[in-house]
Amino acid sequence: MAEEVTLRRFELSDVDAMMAWASDPQAAAFCRWEPYASTEPLLAFLRDTELPQPWFRAICVSGAVVGAVSVSPTPERCRGELGYVLARAHWGKGVATAAVRRALRDVFAELEPEGLRRVEALVDVGNPASQRVAEKAGFRRDGELRRHYWHKGRARDMVMYSFLSSATRRTGGSEMEQDAAAQQGSVPAVTLRRFELADVDAMMEWASDPEVAAFMTWDAYTSREALLAFLSDTVLPHPWFRAVCLGAVGGDGPRRPVGAVSVTPTDDACRAELCVLLARAHWGKGVATAAVKRAVAASFGELPGVERVEALVDVDHAASQRVLEKAGFQREAVLRSYCVVKGRLRDMVVYSFISTDPLVE
Repeated sequence: MAEEVTLRRFELSDVDAMMAWASDPQAAAFCRWEPYASTEPLLAFLRDTELPQPWFRAICVSGAVVGAVSVSPTPERCRGELGYVLARAHWGKGVATAAVRRALRDVFAELEPEGLRRVEALVDVGNPASQRVAEKAGFRRDGELRRHYWHKGRARDMVMYSFLSSATRRTGGSEMEQDAAAQQGSVPAVTLRRFELADVDAMMEWASDPEVAAFMTWDAYTSREALLAFLSDTVLPHPWFRAVCLGAVGGDGPRRPVGAVSVTPTDDACRAELCVLLARAHWGKGVATAAVKRAVAASFGELPGVERVEALVDVDHAASQRVLEKAGFQREAVLRSYCVVKGRLRDMVVYSFISTDPLVE
């Protein structure tokens, strides 16, 4: 590639150059937005949405603006999401790869002191050109995420790529002592129901246990009042948060919860995220697996539009990984340096169950 590729901040006067790709249906095919028919709405989008972004840059070839590259913040400060678009006249010339490499160099230089450790790119499985750009720029393919992204009326499979601030991958760490497969025998009747405020004392039995909270984002509760506030303000209004109970179906009165399972909708209407936790006395008895199976079966019918339930599990949490695999979830990828838990940057395994997968009996 003979011409120099550089990055700079956008200006409002760049709007005419942007129309070269923003109005092109082929350039927009794998982007969330539809092609722009006029300059006015694009100018408003540039002014109101893109310029306020913390890291949005113009891709320039010999000084002319030919595309855009961004690294958007995520809820986890340790990671950002890469996006880019390029005018079709510059496809296949190495411009996108050069721009992504420069973006990685610059964004880590600017944001690593603030905690950035991972830049990830989600690429449609039907977009092999962008997959090649990511790979040539040094990204590692983490795995394929089924029905992960709602795009122009369809749930799409996506390839997850990652680039870390350091090539050194964290290793080691201890596995949970409890082995979900260690104990065999009959599984007690497991049922799910909505939580009630009266469940707070039963919840304290596991919410106050540091071993139960070890792989959670929250710390063990030391106060009944704080847990009651969480139950009232977060659990009860949640669209799908259920108590895991043991006992015969149809028994009198609300059964005492021994754990909780939730399925939380995400920004993409087609997918939701599973979380399950269980009092330590019931580990290794098949209770968690049974609860996950029931949660998946129920949530697909009760959460409109959800086609994928996913679960993110710490690489060192072997017991939870086995629970998901026994419940029929598919292991898709290891996401390196994906989130901070208890002050440590962690690798996470992503599992999925999609609406067409067979339910495990």
